[in-house]
Amino acid sequence: MEVHFVDVGLGTCQIIHLGNREAIVIDCGIRSDEIAAKALKRLGVDRIVRLITSHSDNDHIGGAPTILNDYQGCIDQILAVQDHKWLDSTYWKRIAYFIDQGVIDADNVKRLELTQNHKPRLVWSTPQGSSLRLVSPSFFRNQTAQQNHTSNGTSAVFILDHCGRRVVFAGDSEIPQWREIYKQRQTAGLGTLKCDLLAVPHHGGLLDGNDADMDWLYYQVVRSEFAVLSVGTRKNPKHPRPEIITRLLKAGSKVLCTELTSLCHDRPLTLLPAVLRPQTEFGRGYIDSKRKRPRCVACMGNIVATLSPAGCDVRRLNEHQQAVRGLAGQPGGKPMCLATVKVV
Repeated sequence: MEVHFVDVGLGTCQIIHLGNREAIVIDCGIRSDEIAAKALKRLGVDRIVRLITSHSDNDHIGGAPTILNDYQGCIDQILAVQDHKWLDSTYWKRIAYFIDQGVIDADNVKRLELTQNHKPRLVWSTPQGSSLRLVSPSFFRNQTAQQNHTSNGTSAVFILDHCGRRVVFAGDSEIPQWREIYKQRQTAGLGTLKCDLLAVPHHGGLLDGNDADMDWLYYQVVRSEFAVLSVGTRKNPKHPRPEIITRLLKAGSKVLCTELTSLCHDRPLTLLPAVLRPQTEFGRGYIDSKRKRPRCVACMGNIVATLSPAGCDVRRLNEHQQAVRGLAGQPGGKPMCLATVKVV
């Protein structure tokens, strides 16, 4: 099984490639680039087993209508969180249109939330024991977030288990959700949520909490070998936050970002097209439909991890570490993840 964290800039698209030309999609990036659909086609995906959107912000849901158009009749289930933006979204309107036209079976469109007992909800599994489970939001958390008009506060959080390996997809989840997840695990007699890969919530931004909350989350609640941040090249970025990167490093995570920002280089655009070369041919670091040139600088770019009984193998990890070390030696270079880099 391969997990692809697609370079959609400051947004999220994760593709779980199941083999046999099938995949699970969690979030779809922004609409303008249609990168999520292009990524699926490059991977040779013919059928989408689950098309999932964690919440209705444009950087997570924007590319979903294109996937609906391109994969008509080839999507087993559509799963979505209903937040305060959902019913006005282009995505929902496209789903409703396809249901009216008979293209989509209404029974295959399902709402994502936990039952009131807060137990994880199974959304996909195999006879061999692989599974994808929803651990947030609860019914109460979803209703509260809708009342407060905050889509991040009801973002879906998933745990993928395969061959003894674990990936946590955190969307844009916030601290109140993680308090519920922590309580859920304590009730079940479970400790810290340890995983091989963590899609860092809110692109490494703040999560409606204070410093103590951030310490609690990244030291006590969830710990990962690799922390993946889906970010975009920005001159004055709000994501990722240096204090979040510091916490992840201190917790023992190796930090991998899809793109480079001015936090890691004074003039990132001088490094076009990428920190690590050569790169694959799709992603915001490589495609710009208007200018015909990249506007973003890929760092790790499209991050691909293979999950197997042997471990979690991140493709081109050693090359990336060497490239980051080289970046640190350049004028203006100041990579925040340098503490994770070892001599290879």
